[in-house]
This record gives sequence, structure tokens and C-alpha cells, in this order.
Amino acid sequence: MTVPTTLASKCAHAIALAQAYIRGRQSRTGGFCFYRHGYVDEPSLGDTYYAVASLKLLNSEVPSAQKTAAYVGSARIFGLTYLYYCAFTLDLLGRGSRVGEAALEQIRKMTIAVPRELATADMSAWLESVRKTIRLQQRFIMRAREIAPMRGPRGGQSATPQRIMAEVQQYSPVAYFVGDLMKQGGCGVLVNLWDTYLALSIGSLLGLQIPDSSSAFVDALQLPPFGFTVTTQSVTASVDAMYAGVSCCKHLELPVRYEREVLEFTLACQSTDGGFAYVPGALPNLEFTYRALQVISMLNHH
Repeated sequence: MTVPTTLASKCAHAIALAQAYIRGRQSRTGGFCFYRHGYVDEPSLGDTYYAVASLKLLNSEVPSAQKTAAYVGSARIFGLTYLYYCAFTLDLLGRGSRVGEAALEQIRKMTIAVPRELATADMSAWLESVRKTIRLQQRFIMRAREIAPMRGPRGGQSATPQRIMAEVQQYSPVAYFVGDLMKQGGCGVLVNLWDTYLALSIGSLLGLQIPDSSSAFVDALQLPPFGFTVTTQSVTASVDAMYAGVSCCKHLELPVRYEREVLEFTLACQSTDGGFAYVPGALPNLEFTYRALQVISMLNHH
């Protein structure tokens, strides 16, 4: 679909504003903080990861990259999410080899506990932790060799050979569990677009076969006036919904049927300072800015 020149120009202008916003959030330490103002200067690993990931997505140079790497490398790590931000920020900066042995040992020892029931209140949190764990282990630990693909959740072979360590037996139960979740097409205690995106991401990492019902579910959530809705019962929209929807379409090789509406809603979430918020008029931050830029990028308008 050809985007009208006016919309393409709006995207280009939005990207330029976003780049200035991101660069303006860098502290003297090299880290980034979305709420930098006056004397407040408290960079975080999360903000730094999303700032670096955004600039790399746009093929833009990271200012004071050496300082940024030094800040990240010296940060204290608390749990999976901080470790994820630290390791992948260094990797994006071309300094993945600086991920220390202690961090690598933490990554190596990570395990995934599969819930006893399909419907759990913290399903989103579980899916997110699984995605981060597998990404960390595949990128930083797993051997660079391809072995026979795992069996998919229905007993069929997975789509492509994966670089899976024989030692990581936890992936098989994860594959079966995620496969069971996806039998209903979407995923979540209340089946929704965001949890479906997380499940499809995990499926992609593990090379799982995705049921046809998933395509039907995601396609049913493509609705005007915003492009995507979160559930079949809702009409709410957000940057997360646009990001999840476009990502799901990419995983499933589905066309984005309301591309213009998706872009227009996403652009409406940008504030005057260049950052993007969850919804129009809300407080922008670097995480939502990254997702908005991903939407524009995935729709090939940057």
C-alpha cells in the first residue's frame, strides 16, 4: 500500500523530533533518563536500553557511546529485567563481549517454571520473562551450531532448525505450554493482542508451528478507526496495541489492513517534545517512543 506523501512526510518529521528527544535525555554519565529536567539526572538501565535500541533502529549514532557502555557495564543488576537491559544494551553498542562472566553465569543458570494451569493471573508477566530468558540464553550462551528441530506442540516438527543447547531441557515444556495456549488462536487469561504478541515472539524463538486460528484471531482485531484493538470486546487503542498488532502481523505474514489508521494513531501519541506516550496526551517516555518508532519502521516508513 502506498502511503500518501503527506503521511510519509509526517512520519519523517516525527522521526526527526523523536531523535532529538532521545538525544536530549542523555545524562553526563552516558546513561539515559526519560524525565531529565533541571537538576534531575537519574539515568536507568531501562531508559538507556530503549534509547540505544531506538537510535540503532534508526541507524543513528549513539552520542558518547563509550560513556554509555561504561555506565551500563558498571550498573548494579537486580534480576532478569535489569540483566536483559544490561546485556542487550552492550550488545547493541557492539560491546557484547563485555558482558561479564558473573552475568553470563546468571544467564546460564536461568530456569523457566511452567505454570500448572493455562489460565493464571500473571500470564503476561510469565510470557515476558520467558521471552527475555530465551533471548538472553540464545544470544549469549547457546552454541553456534544447529541441531535437529524440536517437536512442535502438536507433535509435528518445528518450522526451522534452532540453535538449542542439549542442556536446556526446559524449552520443551515451554514449547508445549505455549502451544496449548495458542490453540485458542490468541493468548491470555482474557485472550488479548499483547499476550498473543508475546506468545508469538516465543514461538518464533523456538521455531514452533503456529495454528491457523492465530492468524484468524489477530486479523479479527484489525478494526477501524485505529487499526487494532486489544480484544474482541474492546475498542481501546494504545501504542502498545499498535506495536503488538503490527508485530503479530509480521510474525504471521499477515497484511496490515488499516496501515494508515495505525500510523495516524501512533503519530497522534507523539508529544511536542518529540517523545511518544501510551495514548495521545499522556506522559511520553523512552519505552513508548521505542515501540512507536518500531511501528513506523515495520511499516517501512522511516
